[in-house]
Amino acid sequence: MPERSRRAQLRESTLQAHASLDRMVGSFDNPGAYRNYLRGISTFREAVERKLVSTVWPERCDGWHAEMFSGLIADDLRDLDVTPQPSLDAPDLERSPEALLGLLYVLEGSALGSRVLYKRAQQLGFSADFGARHLAVQSRRSDRWPAFLALLESADAIDMERVATASRVTFETAEQAFRQASHEPA
Repeated sequence: MPERSRRAQLRESTLQAHASLDRMVGSFDNPGAYRNYLRGISTFREAVERKLVSTVWPERCDGWHAEMFSGLIADDLRDLDVTPQPSLDAPDLERSPEALLGLLYVLEGSALGSRVLYKRAQQLGFSADFGARHLAVQSRRSDRWPAFLALLESADAIDMERVATASRVTFETAEQAFRQASHEPA
């Protein structure tokens, strides 16, 4: 019987955290809910991007770079006259290839969901030029997820439990950001 892929291992070990975050993000079927989404995603992305900026990328990442969306999200917040939330601490992750892969698993996977979220934002009247810039840009890239999966599957000598732990910590940071957003007025 073939060994399970690393992707399958991560999906299984983060299933509950992923489902919990999806429930928190919700469907944002009205402008107020979308504003809450923007507050949450802004706080989350700012925290993880702070972590990424200070990350030393292993050679085996071969030119990989994380996409940064905080600036676009800040523009979206300004469009809708939404005040950003207080910052969160960056995720408490060790400096290791496993932690980086775990963090990227969450960030790159979110690009898949961004396509659905962008369609919802468009139904509310937001666009690539107003209120949904970050989703428009994030949803355009279809090559990053397969490239990340290739990187994950080809990484030598990594401890998958450490990758999964980093992914769960990243999901927890996102949940904290969205929990904070749900307590702010829309």
